[in-house]
Amino acid sequence: MLTALAFPGQGALRGHSGADLLDRHPGPAAQAEEILGHPLRPVLTAEPGSPERHLTRVQPTLFVLTRLAALDRPDPDYLVGHSMGELTALCHAGCVDFATGLRLALTRARLISRCPVPGGMLAVTGIGAAELTAVMATEGFADLDLANLNAPDQTVLAGPTGSLRALAAVIRAGGAAKATLIDAPNPGHSRYMAEAAAGFAEVLAGVSFAAPRIPVISNVTARPHVPERMAELLAQHLYRPVHWSASMRYLRTAGVTTLHQAGPGSLLPRLWDACAAEDGPGRARRDAQE
Repeated sequence: MLTALAFPGQGALRGHSGADLLDRHPGPAAQAEEILGHPLRPVLTAEPGSPERHLTRVQPTLFVLTRLAALDRPDPDYLVGHSMGELTALCHAGCVDFATGLRLALTRARLISRCPVPGGMLAVTGIGAAELTAVMATEGFADLDLANLNAPDQTVLAGPTGSLRALAAVIRAGGAAKATLIDAPNPGHSRYMAEAAAGFAEVLAGVSFAAPRIPVISNVTARPHVPERMAELLAQHLYRPVHWSASMRYLRTAGVTTLHQAGPGSLLPRLWDACAAEDGPGRARRDAQE
């Protein structure tokens, strides 16, 4: 039986979870604090909305914690990361070293935090992406983008906060789906990240990526990364949607039967189960034949 290890994105950093990892791996933890220029523990214990919970502290800290958590596990057959977690997966696969990966995570967070559009993200559960797109078109929400295709019946949208709130009200009034505003400070994986993506591309151009020792699935293509395209896809990743459901389907077609999450939380295994239940074995066989 094949296994996959999944690295979560920003929302996985909650409460004090992860302090034990810093104790078990003092060397990498000290290296991370030197690179970042601040201690990691205050980020774990800080209240929401405090400076310690800023994107530029939360995302690099999560990178460190999930990378350390992965060190405590046996090697899987595949790696995958959700949003920022894809960078951690590439680091764990040996495509970049720990210091380089952490600096990239910090740079990525800084660029995202400079987004000129005050926006956020909205999770919609209970209807598929096609139906949701139709609702958006009918109701005139052309300023919103599909950001995360998490499962057949769970999609995350990104865009201006006012439009997200208005669409949430429309969806709730329909009664067939749930709409929940996510605690995200920016409209990630949307057209509004084009400037950040251009800046990240410039930084990535100076990085030499090694071939992964374990296959890593790209959020953009839902196929294994290759070194020649890693910089290109990591930059595109900022303004293109996370094809998580398609990535899970690829893993099942490849023979993966179990997906674990690196670090705290259980969202990604739950999405794995949701994708498997919706697609079923017949869908996986059809994909393998295409």
